[in-house]
Amino acid sequence: ETPKRKRGRPPKNKDVSTPTASAATPSKLRFETPSKATGPNAFTPRRRAAVDRSAKRKSARALIERVLRDDVSDDEDEDGLVRQIYESSEDEDENESEGQLTEAQTPSKTPSRRSRKPKARSPTPPRDLPPHELYFLHNKPGRPKTSNNTLGSLDLLTHEEYFSLLRAHQDHHDDDLAFLQSLHEASFPQWSFELSQGFSLCLYGQGSKRALLTRFAEHTYASIHDRDRNRHKLVIINGYVRSLTLRDILVTIAAAIDPDPEEASSAAHPDAAVPAVKLPAQPHALLHALSARLTATRTTLTLMVNSMDAAPLRRPALQHALAHLASHPSVRLVCTVDTPDFPLLWDAALRAAFNFLFHDATTLRPPDVELDPVDDVHDLLGRRARTVNGKDGVIFVLRSLPENAKNLFRLLVTEVLVAMDDDGDGNPSHLRSDAENPGVEYRMVYNKAVEEFICSSEMAFRTLLKEFHDHQIITSKKDAIGTELLSVPLRKEELEAILEEL
Repeated sequence: ETPKRKRGRPPKNKDVSTPTASAATPSKLRFETPSKATGPNAFTPRRRAAVDRSAKRKSARALIERVLRDDVSDDEDEDGLVRQIYESSEDEDENESEGQLTEAQTPSKTPSRRSRKPKARSPTPPRDLPPHELYFLHNKPGRPKTSNNTLGSLDLLTHEEYFSLLRAHQDHHDDDLAFLQSLHEASFPQWSFELSQGFSLCLYGQGSKRALLTRFAEHTYASIHDRDRNRHKLVIINGYVRSLTLRDILVTIAAAIDPDPEEASSAAHPDAAVPAVKLPAQPHALLHALSARLTATRTTLTLMVNSMDAAPLRRPALQHALAHLASHPSVRLVCTVDTPDFPLLWDAALRAAFNFLFHDATTLRPPDVELDPVDDVHDLLGRRARTVNGKDGVIFVLRSLPENAKNLFRLLVTEVLVAMDDDGDGNPSHLRSDAENPGVEYRMVYNKAVEEFICSSEMAFRTLLKEFHDHQIITSKKDAIGTELLSVPLRKEELEAILEEL
């Protein structure tokens, strides 16, 4: 008899027992109850769990298909086997998840020792080691330590923050430093006598000597009689200033010697017969003019230079100019040095021109204005860009150019400075200057370059000018009548500094 079709989900059979190994396996679904295998090819627990999950998926898929097809198998053992596999796999998953949760909640009391490395013990030194070997054994370096800290992660101080912290700082050795400086101040009469005998003084030693030199300047000014103060001038030069040039020094000395050149020939002045001279543009010409002025006016000049071995004063041209001033009989030079290698600045000729007497003036005072830590840190980190049109940028570019290009730029800067110094009365035809950016005629510069053998043709001249145009060092324009003018867009002080570098 054909059994009737039943609708709905087949009933759950709880009395189905596990089929034995000898029972016949249905033809449609072939499932085998996994048994615990032994031997080298036995399943691992992880692999066995994967097999059980696969059987669960197959049995669930078979039950769903039967419900959808509304089909009932002829063999009731098949349905019972499928249900048993599905329910047994659910029970195993629950037990496995509960076991894992229990293991996670109750950690083992004895931690695993496999992850720990045995601590290396330092070897015991032999007993009969010589003392030097024992010293190196006790002071051997340990493991290298690395850090993630970099200079880029530091918060840089501004000028206001730095000086506010500096003013709030209180040094505990102020009394001792003041006593040490008082010992040097007791030698002021001896220093004044040595200066009056034609010697120059060089104060060396550890620590800032700026305050000591200021005290000596006050002592020198107080020792001058009132009737001689018009003929005795005192000038202090700070060599640590980054933008200091030779022309700045000479102009300062000229202003001290002759404060008002227009009134130098007044009747009230004792040297009324000495005419006032106009300051030339070139530093070397200005130096000779100052020497002649000192001789003519019989003025005594005491020149005090702080940090004579600083970077702005290390150029040979500037050292030669200071030696020329120091060799003048009316000039008394006092300078301070801070670096240990300061004697290497002067050769035998410069040493003879300076005629130094050296004094140890150790003060142990920290440098306050000699160093600029904010700018130094920015330079160290490379956070201050080099300006193309500035003095530093022009010097940087000129160092990479050939010698002919340097000579041409020196010629151009010289002509521009002449145009700046011209007062406008009787200007030559080749100069077209205004108040800010004077220009020099292209044809005039080319003719002078050919005369000085800088270039041999106009093509070579334009090739050299193209380097300056590409780096934005010079500019060209045309005036009202169509004449091409060349100009350098820099200030007068910057042009003079560049000319000294060249």
